[in-house]
Order: sequence, then structure tokens, then C-alpha cells
Amino acid sequence: MRLPEAILARETDFDEVTLHVDREHLVEVMRTLRDDEGALYIMPVFVTAVDWPEREPDLPRFDVVYQLRSLMYNDVCRVVVRVSDGDAWVPTLERVFPGMDWHERETFDLFGIDFRGHHDLMRILLPDDWDGHPLRKDYISFGEPVAFTHNIVWALPMAERPDDMPGAVRP
Repeated sequence: MRLPEAILARETDFDEVTLHVDREHLVEVMRTLRDDEGALYIMPVFVTAVDWPEREPDLPRFDVVYQLRSLMYNDVCRVVVRVSDGDAWVPTLERVFPGMDWHERETFDLFGIDFRGHHDLMRILLPDDWDGHPLRKDYISFGEPVAFTHNIVWALPMAERPDDMPGAVRP
């Protein structure tokens, strides 16, 4: 890659590459991945976020994850940018990949990640007056915490838990 200073880490699993990038270099890295003859990742598949509320305190809470596909080489590349809860923003990529603006709006709506420079960042799935972001793991819906695998123990009474349910306790 032509931007070695921009890549914080590189992983390859299952023949797929994941690049960890600092947000200050995100736009430059994505343009390079799109335009470089050795990459040609011209199709943005999605952008989403992963919430890690229990991550070590010195590490940012959110991973903003982009997946790109190269139609020329028939492979995918993931780009991950870590952002903290109090500073959860990345630059918009709508000028690099025109269809990205809708993916960014969805991620903003569900996780509260700000895409700086977006031409019209707004909720698209929830009403404008909705409080919170429902895919954050600390989101409380209608007064009840959301049940995830790590906290499933409280979600169902013992008698109602299937034997193979993650988190289930066997007698």
C-alpha cells in the first residue's frame, strides 16, 4: 500500500484483509483503495459500527467498520477506525463513494457516530425526536435493557430458557 504511515495494523483472516486506520487518514486511504491499480475497491458494501463498552479503558469504545469489494479482483477489504465515546466521529466518505451517504446515515441513526462533513446527516430509521441509539449496547428500550449474549442470564426466567441458549445455566 502506498500509505504505510496511515495503516495502524493489518490483519489477514480467511483470505480477507482488514486494515486498521487512524481517522485522520481515512479519506486518503479509501481513495487509494478505490483508485490504486493493485486494489480497485470500487464498491462500498457497507459501513457500520461495533460497540465494545467493556473494552479496556485506554482503548476507544467503537470500531467504525467499512467493507469494500473489488470487482476486478473479486475480493473484499475491511477498514476499521476506532473512535471513543466522547469523540465518536469520522470524516464522511460520500465524496469518495457517492452511495455511502445512506450507509453513514444509518450508522449515525443506530450508533450515534457522527460523519463529519456529511451533506445531510439525519435519522432515517427512527423518528427525529427519538432518544438514544438502539444498537449501542448500553441502550435502554422502553425501560428495559437490551438482551445480548453477555447479559442473557437476566433476560428469561430459568424455566423458559432453551437448553442450548447461550448463557443458559444447566441445573
